[in-house]
Amino acid sequence: MAKWYADDGDKSDVVLSTRIRLARNIKGIPFPNKMSVDDAKKVIDIVEKALDEMNYTFTKIDLPSMSDAEKQKLVEERYISPAFASSKLPCAAYISDDENVSIMVNEEDHIRIQCIYAGFEDKKAHSLIEKVDGYLAEKLDYAVHEKYGYITSCLTNVGTGMRVSYMLRLPAIVTSGASESIFQTVGKLGVTVRGIYGEGSKSTGHIFQLSNQTTLGRREDEIVSSLGEVISSIISKERELRDALFQKNGTALEDKIMRSYALLSSARIMSGQEMLQRLSDVSLGISLGLIPNLESKDINNIMITASPAHITANYETTEAIERDVIRARIIREAFQRR
Repeated sequence: MAKWYADDGDKSDVVLSTRIRLARNIKGIPFPNKMSVDDAKKVIDIVEKALDEMNYTFTKIDLPSMSDAEKQKLVEERYISPAFASSKLPCAAYISDDENVSIMVNEEDHIRIQCIYAGFEDKKAHSLIEKVDGYLAEKLDYAVHEKYGYITSCLTNVGTGMRVSYMLRLPAIVTSGASESIFQTVGKLGVTVRGIYGEGSKSTGHIFQLSNQTTLGRREDEIVSSLGEVISSIISKERELRDALFQKNGTALEDKIMRSYALLSSARIMSGQEMLQRLSDVSLGISLGLIPNLESKDINNIMITASPAHITANYETTEAIERDVIRARIIREAFQRR
């Protein structure tokens, strides 16, 4: 099975990925920000034993033996968080053999279960993560309050402990100037809008992450359903504005798209920021039928595999200019294969 960023998904012209995360803790053990080294090791042992008995195979990632670049590769692929990659506590990550599920042990909470798919796949992601969580709930003594639900280290996660996050590419909404009003509206509906790398980051290449703000007082299926409705509306608006922009000024838009396509196909030096901007143009061209030899999954695959940590780890270089040269080559070769 292909990694999520090289895979097809529903409505992938707008939605790069769907990710659902559940925060869980084990009763009687301090949260990671207060736990001892022995506590951390105990949690790892408990979780690992449960996973070993599960009829769904996970591979343990040996984080202490990995270089910083290898850890950041996992961050770029969305399998672990930036905070987890820099953790000083004993911690462990487990990735399922199909790479749809990753589990972080001793991140902000004892257990962070994540499920990720390409495209708009909320029902598929929720179904799978429910099964994994249900199995672990039978094996582990979760910290649960009768009234408030799952107990978590951060109050914003108390309740279901669920965070549903969509990564969207919205070039038409941004270009048309509609992004501010749309994001203000969805904010009133309980949706948080962040940049490409989540909290504290800015949007690059017209990429945004949208997720639910609250987890308390709502069922998991309600969170998934209500956020899914918001995302569906944004997808429709983005597609509508793409057509409107093309009808209004098709020649100029096509010129912009094809210039980016030409640069990506032939450039010898390419920064990460320029790559994301140019890939957004080409992605728009694909959705408008102007570039028939590429698919959305090709753009997403390039975006991840030509990210800084991937280049540093795979080509053993830390020089910025050398990374930019390698990035340009990766993109050229990817385009040539199509």
